[in-house]
Amino acid sequence: MAEEQAGAEAAIPNASHCIGTEVWRSDLNESERARLAEVLQAFADDPFLRQVAARSLTLMALAPAQRVLDVGCGSGVLLPALAQAVAPDGHVVGVDYAAPLLAEARARVEAAGVGDRVELHQGDAHRLPFPDAAFDAAHAERVLMHLEDPALALRELQRVVKPGGWVVTADPDYGGLRVDHPDQEAQTALNEFALASFRNPTIGLEMKRRMVAADLVDCRLEVLVETENALHPMSLASMERAAASAVAAGRLPPARAEAAITYLREADARGTYAAYDHMVVAAGRVPPA
Repeated sequence: MAEEQAGAEAAIPNASHCIGTEVWRSDLNESERARLAEVLQAFADDPFLRQVAARSLTLMALAPAQRVLDVGCGSGVLLPALAQAVAPDGHVVGVDYAAPLLAEARARVEAAGVGDRVELHQGDAHRLPFPDAAFDAAHAERVLMHLEDPALALRELQRVVKPGGWVVTADPDYGGLRVDHPDQEAQTALNEFALASFRNPTIGLEMKRRMVAADLVDCRLEVLVETENALHPMSLASMERAAASAVAAGRLPPARAEAAITYLREADARGTYAAYDHMVVAAGRVPPA
């Protein structure tokens, strides 16, 4: 978890791909949980992820007095904004699998002065503990990318939203990850092994098809491009792990893998490093009654 701690010390450009599915396992110890909460806060402070959150809020089309669900709310970084969007008489419900993160979320909403409008539940995105049509809208950011059965989770989101309400998700399409490198064959191998830490690394691109399959209508995708003009320590750590995996799998010889990583470091020192990837904000509406 050392790279997560480093990433928590600053806003994290192009670093969300470094937080793989394994980080979200249920048996993290207290120290690891605390570090994860710091990373989530750093993500919340990142300008690009703020843009993602703003688009999600817009696409949910929230109004005062509505009831909205945030699945995978984590430490609650979006809950105050949701509470403001449905103020003064609306209600926000956050769900996460991790009780310690929910404790962080409770402290956050109380500090923001919206605790009376926010309810928190420990639960599983695959089996939401709510009746049908309980919410006016539902949201999940960087959640489906980690789930064992994202189709089931998406159907659960559809189930708990009222007819005419919006389901909005935000997930990456890391199949579009590009890093400038003179040895693109080696860089492609590094990308592939880095993204192997995710259960569903390209799910952003798949979301329109998946939303239609979940019986949502008026489905749309908005693609946001995240750029990295300096090599962040978390990105470097991810590529170093990927290089070791590529060598162990016989995909790259050790010297070529080492040279690929050396180039990334040197490009950063020269100020020539450049990379980008994509986040996809997807929206689909529950069919009107």
